[in-house]
Amino acid sequence: MEIKNDNQTPIEQEVKTHNKWNLEKRSLTILFVVFAIVILGAWGFAIQLKQTVAANNSATHADPTALVEIEKLRNLSAAQIDDSRAFFLLGSSSLFERQRTERADFNRALTDFQAKYNLPKAADYLKQIRELTEKTQTIFDQGMEFREKKTESKIVGQFFQSKTSSISSDINKAFDEVKKLHRDELERNRADARSAAVGAESQIPKGMLSLTVLMSLIFVMMAYLVIRLVRKQEFQLAQQNRLYEEAKKAVHDRDETLYAISNDLKDSLGIINKTAERMVADPHTLDLVESSQLMKSSVSTIEGVIEDIRDNNSRKMEGITLRLDQLPIDQVLENARALMAPLAKEHGVRLQVDTVNPPILAFYDNDRVVRILANLISNAIKFSQRGEKVVVKVRSDQKFANISVVDTGTGIPAAQQAGIFDNFWQAKKTADQGSGIGLAMVKTLVTAHGGTIDIQSQEGRGTTVTFSLPRRRPVGASMKKSTVTIRHSDVPNWSL
Repeated sequence: MEIKNDNQTPIEQEVKTHNKWNLEKRSLTILFVVFAIVILGAWGFAIQLKQTVAANNSATHADPTALVEIEKLRNLSAAQIDDSRAFFLLGSSSLFERQRTERADFNRALTDFQAKYNLPKAADYLKQIRELTEKTQTIFDQGMEFREKKTESKIVGQFFQSKTSSISSDINKAFDEVKKLHRDELERNRADARSAAVGAESQIPKGMLSLTVLMSLIFVMMAYLVIRLVRKQEFQLAQQNRLYEEAKKAVHDRDETLYAISNDLKDSLGIINKTAERMVADPHTLDLVESSQLMKSSVSTIEGVIEDIRDNNSRKMEGITLRLDQLPIDQVLENARALMAPLAKEHGVRLQVDTVNPPILAFYDNDRVVRILANLISNAIKFSQRGEKVVVKVRSDQKFANISVVDTGTGIPAAQQAGIFDNFWQAKKTADQGSGIGLAMVKTLVTAHGGTIDIQSQEGRGTTVTFSLPRRRPVGASMKKSTVTIRHSDVPNWSL
């Protein structure tokens, strides 16, 4: 996790903020003075303002929509010729009807255009277009005669295309001339309108335009400064509230951590104390081996809690370092069984570790996985009644070795299972039996190995916790004694 250091002291920050505040206040005062001067100057400009006369745009006679209409006529003419040629090639009755409809639409549109946009010189070109269109129709009729004589469709289509190619070119040239006439007329009228505007008797004084721009700029700057002042006050208040909440959270986390440690260490210290009392009371009848194993197990539990706290802090700061070896699963199971057997016997719970046959190899950090199993087995023992059994079993596939810890204890309600791996989680009914910090580190360590962890539990019927370890070498790790550092918020992406 990246920590940003601020070298400025709180006093220096306060002085810097105060100077910025005074600068904004002075800027706001200056703007008010400038605003008053501009208002007085505006009175002088106002007496020079004359009546604004709009430019006379009624001189524009040419309608620019004529250019659009010309292109529509051009498209209709081209579509008629194209559909006629397609009809001869394909012989579709729908194409025949469509070209007839298009011919009628074109003649009607051409008549309407000539009536609406009556330029003297354009009439000659429109007449030429009409004659060329009629010539096209004559060629079409000749093609129909060829069809009646059973002439091949391809030959008829080629005949029509060869006859109409030059006609299409002439029609487009005529449309271009009509379009040029309308464009020239439009430009002449635009020039007349510009001359009328330039010759207008009065116009808006440049001073009024400058005044409007200046006043708008002043208002914008004043509004900006006011908003900045308000936002600065809001920001400072939010900073104070944030610092207060962070201080409260820090105190709460400290108290919660101390409570967690006291709960997790209480049972182990109690077992050591009872064993020591029995050794003092009647040392001759005491089984020293059993007592030593029980004390060793309790000390290991205490060390595990301390390691959980250290790893939790390391995860947040520089990251957790794993030392990966390719080891058999039964090795870590045996280490965990030997460690937790005295605790199980003390609670009157049977601990059963199923054998792994055939042997299964996986990549893992032995010490960390022993802690994972110790945490899970310890929880299972705590929440089991005397005479019940805790079972550790293994199944595997090509990618993972899956280790399950099964108990028949009190179970966990479904509504609480989602947060079971959060720091300091503990069910309300069993809050006196531990803080849950171990489960948070269990998930962190399993994820660091590239595995997953899952819990299945029914209230009153027990709990099964299953975690997985990779069977294949992680990408970037050597075959022996690989070191992998998992930093805060990292998610492993190993090829399994």
